[in-house]
Amino acid sequence: MADVEAFLNSIVTLPSLPKVVQEVMQMLDSEDLAVNALARKVEHDAAISAKVLKLANSSYYGVTRAIKNMDDAIAILGLSKLRTLVIASGVTSAVTQLPGLDLKAFWRHSLVTASVSREIAKVTGRDAELAYIAGLLSNIGLLLMHLVFAKAAVEIDAICHGSTVDERQVVEQARVGVDHGQLGEALANRWNFPGEISRVLRYYATPLDKNACDMATIVYIAVHIASGLEQGEAATHIAETLRADVAKVIKWSEVEWIDRIESYRGLVGEAEAFI
Repeated sequence: MADVEAFLNSIVTLPSLPKVVQEVMQMLDSEDLAVNALARKVEHDAAISAKVLKLANSSYYGVTRAIKNMDDAIAILGLSKLRTLVIASGVTSAVTQLPGLDLKAFWRHSLVTASVSREIAKVTGRDAELAYIAGLLSNIGLLLMHLVFAKAAVEIDAICHGSTVDERQVVEQARVGVDHGQLGEALANRWNFPGEISRVLRYYATPLDKNACDMATIVYIAVHIASGLEQGEAATHIAETLRADVAKVIKWSEVEWIDRIESYRGLVGEAEAFI
């Protein structure tokens, strides 16, 4: 981790998050969150507030009346949905331009991964909100690679086109001596995110590692499903190409896998609403 810290220290323009997003992240562990306090914090950041209201009023959420302020958003969408909207708005605004990386495609994939992670967590009894955030941030280390190793990162992208995330990390280690999971973990720590999220980012590409956690498995599966859905692949193909040793951790039948994956297809539209 010392080498990774040195890497982060070498980045002059390390991505930063709006203060309100960091505060909302710290609220995830609060069991008695004051709803009014959350609404006021969001309203203090005009840019985040405007984006959240725009998203909340989008056709995707199908609200029957206009959401005009944060109190309306909480009442209509619910506290959990508002928090994830705030976090997604802040994270996707952290880096808006990066030569060599298609940021629209990058964030679309991250958002689809987040939504699939959330849905899997719901039906497997895990924390759906935490799963969404972990899925959203799963690729954040790639941004750092492109910031510092611009040429090498583009080459790695080309070499690893169509590869799994664990295969990509092997190439990253060989080319630059660090992988995006390590960088994601370190950045999450810098941003003072909950420890479980940092752990997921470190091990989501190797979910069967002895140091990994259940949420890492969910995110690994979500990344695979998201990639297939974005490419328009059939649910059957997506299910068949998922690593069997990882898939069996979630005890679904073949039919259940196919049905659930197909039900996630509409989540690509949810991601598009953010972009």
